[in-house]
Amino acid sequence: MASLFDLLLPSCCLFCSKLSARICNDCSGECGLDPRLVFRDGLVGFSASSYTDQAKQLLRSFKELGESSLGAFLAERMKPLLTCFDEPPTCLVPVPSNALSLRERGFNPAEIIARELCRSLNGISYQNLLARTRQTKDQSRLSPGQRAENQLNSMMAKVGCERVILIDDVITTGSTLKTASKTLENSGHKVIGFLTFAETESKGCILTTQAKSPDDGGTSWN
Repeated sequence: MASLFDLLLPSCCLFCSKLSARICNDCSGECGLDPRLVFRDGLVGFSASSYTDQAKQLLRSFKELGESSLGAFLAERMKPLLTCFDEPPTCLVPVPSNALSLRERGFNPAEIIARELCRSLNGISYQNLLARTRQTKDQSRLSPGQRAENQLNSMMAKVGCERVILIDDVITTGSTLKTASKTLENSGHKVIGFLTFAETESKGCILTTQAKSPDDGGTSWN
């Protein structure tokens, strides 16, 4: 059935427009293969890629143009990084979307990625432990200080004692992930770290450097 569907409605590669799967074999080898250790004010995690033009185009198609099926490709690139954490999680927790974004998109991008990550993981599921308590502003239009204020007290969490890895599509200043982490820990959970597809700022380091945090708080990892 899938083959017949592809014949009737053939797709083109998102990047090179060649008639193929949505991301052709040639282009798939160039996207999401720049893993990095990322540090944000005491919160440590990993990203599969820097914010390249390809990563930007991929995330825009996934989040803004409704191509939710691309979540499987993002998760495939992120999955190997789950083994980089010091201890295994009991669950993956997606960062929640605002109600308005959820209505407009019809899905939470972080939840799609978390669900795809868990498809072949034994004993690890994703759980929506977080929820938004209010609508926040569009982060892309805010300064770093405004982003932190925008996310302050914007989430609530279910009480529990899970070992959590936070999941999101992209990290910039880390304000959203830091709020999510603090909210979960205030509710009894242990946040091991976070995992995203891309990092938009040069505060990370390649994975050949395994130090958990630089002495200067992050600037030496540029």
